Amino acid sequence: MHTDRPDPGRYGRSFADVYDEWYADAFDTEGAVAAIVDLAAGAPVLELGAGTGRLAIPLAATGLEVVALDASIEMLDRLQINDRAGLVEPVWADMTSFAAALPDRRFGVVVCAFNTILNLADDAAIAACLADVAAVLRPGGVMVIEAIVPADPADVPIWSLTPAQVRTDSVVFVETHVDTTTGRLEGRHVEIANGVVRTRPWSIVLCGPERLDEAATSAGLVRRDRWNDWSGRGFDDASTMHVSIYTTGP
Repeated sequence: MHTDRPDPGRYGRSFADVYDEWYADAFDTEGAVAAIVDLAAGAPVLELGAGTGRLAIPLAATGLEVVALDASIEMLDRLQINDRAGLVEPVWADMTSFAAALPDRRFGVVVCAFNTILNLADDAAIAACLADVAAVLRPGGVMVIEAIVPADPADVPIWSLTPAQVRTDSVVFVETHVDTTTGRLEGRHVEIANGVVRTRPWSIVLCGPERLDEAATSAGLVRRDRWNDWSGRGFDDASTMHVSIYTTGP
């Protein structure tokens, strides 16, 4: 049966079994951990869309209290396999309505890494997420978002198909389509291995930093800083990524 309702667990079901293999070297995990530890200053950390624990586990290994939230039980299962020491507290919840799953919990840092916030359905869903972030932050706590700076919609092809991985026993193509009515980039990884074709769907809303600022403002958050990357390098017009930091105030 067709439904237009968002499926927050879809990405996890699509990628949990290959995420660590495909993306192990795709991120500046060491830089992200160092920056988040500095921002936390010993306070508890909540990661939204924590996936298989790429950030949550090394953060917890520094001695921080870390809660890893994800809408995909498949991702959280992988996280618990990876977290052999049991350092991280997993929580299964939707990013747009998670505060109720964390009653009386307050965090010094809430982090939503590489494009995860853009997986939400639309601007309203992003605003709902940030409202719950504001509800679980300590006074003076910070929300940290890492995401792409989308290209001008006029420069994004309506449809594309490109090879992503070519190996001796498999090939992966990435197919994308821009939905001009919703402002979403709909994609799927098409994996062909051992004569079997598997599709792994995903989508992101083409939401740039300015629209994230508006959603944060509506949630009562104030932008404190914006970096080009986890090193803290300054953001400018040439930046293709951003790390944006919002606070509850002084």
